[in-house]
Amino acid sequence: MNLAQIDIQQLRIKHILYKSKVRATLYGGVFDEAFFSRLGPVGTWFSAVGQVRYAHEPETRQLASVHQELDAVARQLYRLYSSGKIDEAHEELRSIEKLSERFLNVLSKLEDRLKEVV
Repeated sequence: MNLAQIDIQQLRIKHILYKSKVRATLYGGVFDEAFFSRLGPVGTWFSAVGQVRYAHEPETRQLASVHQELDAVARQLYRLYSSGKIDEAHEELRSIEKLSERFLNVLSKLEDRLKEVV
């Protein structure tokens, strides 16, 4: 496994953790401000790895953009949840799933292209 494959796999795992944390928060967990910030696992990957090794790749910008959308939706869902609109927040989890699918598709494109380079 080369470095790019490891980096992509790390981001994939961090993204799945992020999505799980959103779901857990909306089912009674505590909102972790640090986790959902630029200092969280996904944000740290972008600043320490993505923007260092893959800044020239168009998919990196797309991934960052989709993650920002995910983050905005996650915060909106938490606001719904914390204001007592729990069922509505749970219903809107579908939007997280759709964005996650988009994120993982772009990540797969980046992974495939980086395999061709090696």
